[in-house]
Amino acid sequence: MNNINIRFRKGIRFFSVVLLLGMTSCSKDYLEIDSFGSPVVDNFYKTPADMEQALTAAYNPMLEQYTSFGQVWSSDLFMGDIGTDDIEKGGLSLADIPLLLQKQEYTLTTNNSYLNFRWDIQFRGVLYANLVLDNIDQVDFTDANRKKEIAAEAHFLRAYYYFNLVTFFGGVPLYDKALPYGKADIPRASKAQTYDFIEQDLIKAIQDLPSRFTKPSSFQGHADKGAALGYMMRVSLYQNKMDQVKLYGEELFKLPYELVELNTIFQPLGEWSKESVFEINYSSNNSRLGTSVPKQMMPRTPSGQGFGFAQIKQNLVDEYEANDPRLDAFIFNESSVYGTGHYNKKYSWKPYSGYAIPTIGGQLNSDQNVRLIRLADAYLMYAESIYNTDAPTAIQYVNKVRTRARGTALPTVVPDLPPTLNGQALLDAIYHERRVELAGEGLRFQDLIRTGRAKTILAPLGFVENKNEVMPIPQTQIDLSNKILSQNNY
Repeated sequence: MNNINIRFRKGIRFFSVVLLLGMTSCSKDYLEIDSFGSPVVDNFYKTPADMEQALTAAYNPMLEQYTSFGQVWSSDLFMGDIGTDDIEKGGLSLADIPLLLQKQEYTLTTNNSYLNFRWDIQFRGVLYANLVLDNIDQVDFTDANRKKEIAAEAHFLRAYYYFNLVTFFGGVPLYDKALPYGKADIPRASKAQTYDFIEQDLIKAIQDLPSRFTKPSSFQGHADKGAALGYMMRVSLYQNKMDQVKLYGEELFKLPYELVELNTIFQPLGEWSKESVFEINYSSNNSRLGTSVPKQMMPRTPSGQGFGFAQIKQNLVDEYEANDPRLDAFIFNESSVYGTGHYNKKYSWKPYSGYAIPTIGGQLNSDQNVRLIRLADAYLMYAESIYNTDAPTAIQYVNKVRTRARGTALPTVVPDLPPTLNGQALLDAIYHERRVELAGEGLRFQDLIRTGRAKTILAPLGFVENKNEVMPIPQTQIDLSNKILSQNNY
């Protein structure tokens, strides 16, 4: 919602010709315009301003992921969590958007175009980040510190895009530099190699990124040290590297983050609050710099004016304890053309939140920021990492989240976990807390996968073990790679 997003988008059209350097997934049309691209590349990367523009381009795919139709439907908020015990496809009918229905019913095909959107967006992000890293040393900077920051942001972005790939597809081709089209077809790395690549980028980002708390508000939207630490916690958690989760969590907690009042987190006032570890900036204007997430999720009613996708399941509603204020803070009910009638208040408009329905640029152009990591998530990741080695401290961190949820209510509302809780009972309490606190934030599917619970919880919904943990590699990408890319178990 801040103006940094507008700056991020300026110059994208010009800079996108750098994509001509290419990598896997390029087409014949791509080659036909090589002669136009080379002079632009040769004349670029000359000044610090060029590198700022190059970095701007590297952020663009991050924003694109949550914009219109196919792009947003390929995100964790939709293709990610649809088909879990939390999220139902919704829409106008069962047949509405059959490519999302494939995820809900675990009948994904290799020709699902939303998976191709996911692949394409992330690899363009990887390419743009690589172009920054490939060229930054040839530019003379008067501000050596900013040079380090730009490189660190590019390392963060490359890690971010690869994380979005490995969670959907498993191991993917690893590019540590931009390659010419004819040399870009390389095999997939293993899942472990992909995660190692991500970790190495995040280590570099953590080393050189500043904290946003030391920067002016105009820095908001840039990756900072807290964002890199938060993602390192998540990356480590997904690999069950609990010692690393603990290590990086303790570094994150040295920064001045704080939990904020429950009803402000997903409001305009909550954007870049002290609870926000990282989020994506959007703005609503004639340039259509907004997100389509609220439009996709709001009810298909005159008051909702949405499309009614990613509805909340009754199973999730029933998970909340009696009188838990988070139920009303995070979920609202409205008559539904089709689906459960439970909607995600975290991404909504008035009267369910303080965000107004966009009046310019179309209703797919919301100015609501997308929250990617917040402190409550970090607290719960940390608690999970130490539950078996330091139960009392794990309980303290879970109770921080529960105390915030309770607010000014009596201690009997969302009561603190008892200090004697330990073992599986404590782990189950942490799982419960993650589910009700992070509901509708695109994390449920991966939480079930990484903890081995998907085979039990999702099997009645069609999930097949040793298959549906990842999604098919888009057939389009396999064909474009001259069959070098191998398929998952589909």
